[in-house]
Amino acid sequence: MTFTGAIFCGGASSRMGQDKASLLINGRPMVKWVERAIRGAGAADVFALGAHSDLGLRALGDKAPGSGPLSALVGALEELGDLLVCPCDVPLVSAELFSELWERATSVQASVVLVDSDQLQPLIGIYKASALPLLRKGLHGGAKGPKQVLTPSDFERIKASSQETLNVNTPGELEAAVSALQVREGTSADNLGE
Repeated sequence: MTFTGAIFCGGASSRMGQDKASLLINGRPMVKWVERAIRGAGAADVFALGAHSDLGLRALGDKAPGSGPLSALVGALEELGDLLVCPCDVPLVSAELFSELWERATSVQASVVLVDSDQLQPLIGIYKASALPLLRKGLHGGAKGPKQVLTPSDFERIKASSQETLNVNTPGELEAAVSALQVREGTSADNLGE
């Protein structure tokens, strides 16, 4: 099973105070933890959405910078077709979760997005090119993200743990992610980034 992955990297990172995609977690840029999980699930290609090319990924620029992740998603779907998407700031996400998303997506016609603790996480999911008319309509109506556009009948859901979808937006959340990665990887912080 191969597919294309795309990582949202264009956010302002205002709560963190620095670019989150290149923020080091145990010696590795945060975006690389997400890329590792996407590739581990079988992605043939992984792109950085709304980002510059110094992340070590093929960059796909945003057609309307500053207009939110919906614009980046629409542009990526137009250029790449069906794809798995994830933000750069969820370093605890796993290849197993992405594999489960992709397997589900191959058995249904709708896009598949995550739900954690009954909260929709629409920036983590499989979006199909067939969703473009709906997403474009929302974008032209001023929506910034897919959560403002999607209704429950527009997608399938997969449950995930809130730890696996932990967004790293603050220094405290960064510390929590570092600790969780140490436990998950079964190693010390000194060896985690190697």
